[in-house]
Amino acid sequence: MEIRPGIHQVPGLRWSNAFLLVEGHQLTLIDAGLPGDGKKIRSYIHHIGRDLIDLKQVVLTHSHPDHTGPLKGLAQRTGAVIIAHALDTRLRARTASRWLHYPFQPPAFGWNVPFLHRIPVHKLVEDGETLPVLGGLQVIHTPGHTPGSLCLFLPQAGVLFTGDTLLADGHSFRRPAPFPGTNLRAYRASLDRLSQLPFETACVGHGKPLYQGGSAKLQEMLDHYFWLTPRWNWLKRRTRSFIGR
Repeated sequence: MEIRPGIHQVPGLRWSNAFLLVEGHQLTLIDAGLPGDGKKIRSYIHHIGRDLIDLKQVVLTHSHPDHTGPLKGLAQRTGAVIIAHALDTRLRARTASRWLHYPFQPPAFGWNVPFLHRIPVHKLVEDGETLPVLGGLQVIHTPGHTPGSLCLFLPQAGVLFTGDTLLADGHSFRRPAPFPGTNLRAYRASLDRLSQLPFETACVGHGKPLYQGGSAKLQEMLDHYFWLTPRWNWLKRRTRSFIGR
């Protein structure tokens, strides 16, 4: 499904969203869904008349398994380079290689077992980098949901890819549920930073994209943001109280 010229949402994924950027014979995938979703991504690439070898890179908004599930096999089939922020990876000094990692992740192994296999990272990106895709895909480090969460911005198209930093229902933004490792202070700072961007369309990690008025709708969400931190602090106090009994 083409959202904007050259920007496709891969249809049929069961839980999270993945987006395909098409420029000539080069394809860039943003996120990849759950284990098992690789077949749907491959089918959609063929559906739009492209070959699997056209998939040159996969840029990850973060390392959670509902966004990275089929990546190991997909990269092996296509030769695509997997790209992430360093803070969502772990370095194996013995081999000088990097693997995706997130806080409180279960042990990962070399076996090809869904949710438990190591997914390699071939390239790291940092805040402020621009990837040569569709006139410039800007990398914005937006920690909070995970330490290495990224948003990706196409200024020429006015499109922001938010991962799980922002979710939406097609009409308004909402916040993701707190996850182990969530840092609410960093998350709020990331939202404030995104609110400075002039974007119209938001391609979100879960839910339905916002097609118009993205910046204004983010500001509207921020205007009613105050309840989140007090509620989270209340929950932490209640948890400590319960544990201390």
